[in-house]
Amino acid sequence: MKEFTAIIPAAGKGVRLLPYTENMPKSMISVAGKPILGHILDQVEKCGIKKVAFIVGYKKEAIVEFVRERYAHLEVTFIEQPEPKGLGHAIYLAKDYVTGPCFILLGDTIVDGDLRPLVFGGQNAVGIKEVADPSRFGIVELKEGKIISFEEKPVCPKSNLAIIGAYSFLDSAQLFDALEEVIRSGKTVKNEIQLTDALSVLLSRGEEIVPVMMKDWFDCGTVEVLLQTNRLLLDRYHRVPAELEKNNTIIPPCQIEEGVKAENCVLGPYVSVAYGADLKDCKLEDTIVGPQTKLQQKTAKHAVLDKFNQ
Repeated sequence: MKEFTAIIPAAGKGVRLLPYTENMPKSMISVAGKPILGHILDQVEKCGIKKVAFIVGYKKEAIVEFVRERYAHLEVTFIEQPEPKGLGHAIYLAKDYVTGPCFILLGDTIVDGDLRPLVFGGQNAVGIKEVADPSRFGIVELKEGKIISFEEKPVCPKSNLAIIGAYSFLDSAQLFDALEEVIRSGKTVKNEIQLTDALSVLLSRGEEIVPVMMKDWFDCGTVEVLLQTNRLLLDRYHRVPAELEKNNTIIPPCQIEEGVKAENCVLGPYVSVAYGADLKDCKLEDTIVGPQTKLQQKTAKHAVLDKFNQ
């Protein structure tokens, strides 16, 4: 089998996450101790994928620095999307850099579960999950277990099966050709070129795209969802360096990264602290603390704190 390349669109600002995205791109916001992008790249690595193409734009320097520092062993390419023209346009920008099979994972989406069946199933595939409000997402319509249509944020959804932002294609050239057809047609949804329209083109050409039901998926687009994701991930995995338990009260589950300093704090439950943070005399519960954040005599609950927003 030819080697897969992962495409990670991460050019968006994340308006719903202001003011946290005022100084960093959405994919660099921390959850469960590391940036969203870190969780995504961990999933890519679990699939054995070594080549990654990032679509970057807003505050791209933060992404480039993080990837080169923490994932230097990967073969990476950074492709700039100068204007926010939609997911379809972002993916299309990779056409001169990606050949063969590709795996797309959105830069603001954390998928909980094994993605290898989706990536290596031997067919074009899209991850899906039942949701309560399908009008907020791209959705698929099934007939006898096969996808018969795609629709982006429909007013009257034909199903409650949302696309979770994970896709696998055996031939990226076919995908780029379908995207080119959509771009030439001028079709947009809310002035954005949509990937779902390219998937519809592939269906019309007789290409089959297999639905793969996924266990859990976190679309980290709001503070509320960030905190919910933090709680769910900490329920699955958490650790605290032993030296921090000596001078602090830790109420599990908490995830505190190596290199964090903390003194005389009460942390937890559901507190995650990213690398380089320095906490003193703080009482935190259900809170995310971003990297390099310094807090003193801070009391917080249901909060997201970083070095710019405290």
